[in-house]
Amino acid sequence: MNPGGRRLKQWLIEQIDSNIYNGLLWEDENRTMFRIPWKHAGKQDYNQEVDASIFKAWAIFKGKFKEGDKAEPATWKTRLRCALNKSPDFEEVTDRSQLDISEPYKVYRIVPEEEQKSAVVHQDPAGTFNAAFSQMMICFYYGGRLVGSTVTTHPEGCRISPCQPPLASGFLYGPDSLQNIRFPSADLIENERQRHITLKLFSHLERGILLRANREGIFIKRLCQSRVFWSGQDPQYNPNPCKLERDAVVKIFDTARFLQVLQLYQEGHYQSLEPTVTLCFGEEFNDFSTVKSKLIIVQITALNCQQLVDAVTARRSQYSSGNLEISDDMAGDQMARIYQDLCSYPVPQRASCFRDNLPIPV
Repeated sequence: MNPGGRRLKQWLIEQIDSNIYNGLLWEDENRTMFRIPWKHAGKQDYNQEVDASIFKAWAIFKGKFKEGDKAEPATWKTRLRCALNKSPDFEEVTDRSQLDISEPYKVYRIVPEEEQKSAVVHQDPAGTFNAAFSQMMICFYYGGRLVGSTVTTHPEGCRISPCQPPLASGFLYGPDSLQNIRFPSADLIENERQRHITLKLFSHLERGILLRANREGIFIKRLCQSRVFWSGQDPQYNPNPCKLERDAVVKIFDTARFLQVLQLYQEGHYQSLEPTVTLCFGEEFNDFSTVKSKLIIVQITALNCQQLVDAVTARRSQYSSGNLEISDDMAGDQMARIYQDLCSYPVPQRASCFRDNLPIPV
């Protein structure tokens, strides 16, 4: 399915079985769930060599760190958390996690392959879509540094803001049914001046933005006072970042356009392809070369489309190496199912169609 995810699953099982990482162990006898240590670096008894060892090992495995480099335990931890959230092989079991004890840990479940396959594409006589089409990977960057990530799970969409909205405030903050996603704490920012300015920007982001994904694409609605700029999935198709107008519903990711570009990528006409949209809060955003200098960047990835890209990339790699015997049949089946379901959906050609059934009602 997801080649990167498969590597993570195999690697992580090997680490659990090795018994060399303190607190990394199986949660049940059937080896369907495992504990992973999750101690905050700010705790007095935090020991980097022990408490960050599994996160450091993942960074080394992925080539993101080598001995002699500057140690960044918070970044190591964020990278592994992002990988776990993104992979279809894992699901956090929040009611088993223990984060308020002296040796805190999270619990993750290994999702069986049969369960993954049945959840990918499923359409009924009513034409409703499976929740998988609403899943987005949302990553937060402060000053170019990855500080957090999460995967959306609500078909109705999500709200991204610095705070929990007041009760019964749908008119100002959007429907209560939306998944509420908060910006990571500014305490994660080491530079004092950058932290101060970011907190000031938060005060202009109170109402936040609304996001919703479906088979047509990803839609956004800006409610906050702060300016928000976005850059789409295809620089050749939409080269310049655009400013979001307040209270307007805007389609920032187009599934039909993605499928066209995916075909070109499969044929070798594109060097790379990422089904990701970038948002920049409070500052002008000219091009990707300036991303690291921005206070708040949020990147949104359509997970189903990312799985397609991963499968195509794996096949391109096999063809270029001439080694076709190692092709993953499961990856091919997954790709075919997602592709067929996406292509079978009649994407509207007129913008007015979106007004008839607003993807993000307020």
